Amino acid sequence: MNRIATALLIAAIGLAPGIVSADEEGHSLEQVVVEMAHTPQQHAALAEHYRAKANEARAEMRRHEKMGPAYGRGKATERRRMKKHCENIEAQQAALAKEYEALAKLHEAERKAE
Repeated sequence: MNRIATALLIAAIGLAPGIVSADEEGHSLEQVVVEMAHTPQQHAALAEHYRAKANEARAEMRRHEKMGPAYGRGKATERRRMKKHCENIEAQQAALAKEYEALAKLHEAERKAE
């Protein structure tokens, strides 16, 4: 039963991004799931969740890598500004992917420790 509940909570996080937003007290479903994780299966599910989020961030990073050169047409100042915009987002998404991978590794270590 515990595995089913964990799987449902993780699925809810992935399928309903609006649910992840914080309530009036600053709690999100994702935070609740993380706080409730105590079994190896729960930590494995969270590791998988964070790896998926890292993959999403890398996909967004690649999208902006490809978008940057598209701004080759137009005024020089606009091109530089839009290219810089894409470069900034690439860097932010790369950092975000790195952080999500780190979280996945932490939960994987917790899974092995349980």
